[in-house]
Amino acid sequence: MRDGQRDAGPTVKSTLERWVKSFVFSIVCFSIWGSLTVLRARALTHAFDWMELVWLVYNATVAALFLIRRRPSIVSLEPEHWLVALLTSFSGLFFEKNSAGLPGTESVADGLIFVGLAGAGSTALALGRNYDFLPALRGVTTGWLYGVVRHPMYVFSILIRLGYVAKHASIFNVGVFGVMVWLYGCRALFEERILSQDQTYNQYVGRVRYRFLPGLY
Repeated sequence: MRDGQRDAGPTVKSTLERWVKSFVFSIVCFSIWGSLTVLRARALTHAFDWMELVWLVYNATVAALFLIRRRPSIVSLEPEHWLVALLTSFSGLFFEKNSAGLPGTESVADGLIFVGLAGAGSTALALGRNYDFLPALRGVTTGWLYGVVRHPMYVFSILIRLGYVAKHASIFNVGVFGVMVWLYGCRALFEERILSQDQTYNQYVGRVRYRFLPGLY
């Protein structure tokens, strides 16, 4: 009985690993981000909003990348890594939208969100077939803004969240923003633990020293 229990753990883990590495899991991710794209499209049919259009293009881009991405050689199965990835990816849901922004900040807020979306979308395209939202090794991307900092996608994601705070200013949203910035830092560290198993990535880290902001962090 004990031997059977010892065998069960590795079997469950290996099965989960095969599923996460499979094209089926990519289809699941595509379906989630595709659903977000459909929601944006429905919103546009009721009333045109250029920000909704930008969100639609971004979500559609991410959804498409899940279909064409290459199979990973390594992927994290750590629950903590998954939780942080999910919390940060969908952190926009945690901000309250009832509060109004400070006077004169609406255009600034929209500008931050737009720049964040445009930057995140272009960075996702730069990743191409290496795109993922879980810590995984699908390849090493060193072009575009990855030649400046190691996690430009997270920088732009934080910029989008900063736009939320400017658009809906409140103590609660400032607190959520602070937690999310910290979680993005954790996410970057988790990702690097996986990527560091590739010698090409270690050489890349030697060339690009900073994670988020050149000269600071």
